[in-house]
Amino acid sequence: MASKDVVMVDATIAEQEVFGEAAAPYFITKPVIQKLVEGGSVIFECQIGGNPKPHIYWKKAGVPLTTGYRYITYLNITFPEDAAVYTCEAKNDYGAATTSASLSVEGNRGPGPFGGP
Repeated sequence: MASKDVVMVDATIAEQEVFGEAAAPYFITKPVIQKLVEGGSVIFECQIGGNPKPHIYWKKAGVPLTTGYRYITYLNITFPEDAAVYTCEAKNDYGAATTSASLSVEGNRGPGPFGGP
């Protein structure tokens, strides 16, 4: 049986704002809508600025996946039940920003009755 992994990997935080004026979080790049076949892998990532450095929260259909400072969400092997809206929320002392992207996963139908698709 294949294992299903959700792996958190370093993403990019805009470092040019470590010093200077305080700023609420903002998205430099946002995650994009993804569609793939069951068994594929997917990465949702976003690049975020803000000062102080925002805390990042990833959610799947509103359910928390992880929190931290430098994360992307990576699903190693996808299944149809992974289809959902994935949300990235960034918060610091000066505000919050949220963005979402959906994942569609088509079931792997396998070969047809005569060996074809």
